[in-house]
Amino acid sequence: LVYPLCRGGSLEDRLYRAPAALQRLRMLGFETPLPPLSAAARLRVLRDAASALHYLHTLSPMILHRDVSAGNILLDERGNGYLADVGLARAAEATAGGNQQVSHLSTQRLFGKLGYMDPIISQSGQASQLTDGYALGITLLVSLTGRGAV
Repeated sequence: LVYPLCRGGSLEDRLYRAPAALQRLRMLGFETPLPPLSAAARLRVLRDAASALHYLHTLSPMILHRDVSAGNILLDERGNGYLADVGLARAAEATAGGNQQVSHLSTQRLFGKLGYMDPIISQSGQASQLTDGYALGITLLVSLTGRGAV
């Protein structure tokens, strides 16, 4: 995969502005902290990430990201969001689920970040587009409240 240089850091860096985040932003060339993201800017970034996730979920076979979080959404200098870190992404298996098509991936080990992980994964060992959606929902809550995922 090729990404543009995302000099705006990660969404997590911009939300929490912790010392480690400020250090990463300094490495990207920012000597002074970047201003906090407005609520509208946060929603635009999340819309961009949701669009990328939708694209992965409409491929054939469907790709499950399995690690959606504020730390895995990068920002460019204009504030556009990019869903990154596809190291855990895998193709899903399609199964018939009532009136809708459900795709899932069975796993023997947990993956992703605690707090963003759908409890269904630890209970059933199956990831799906719904578990990616759960993680995106947690990312939305984290972005709007400024509080970490629990």
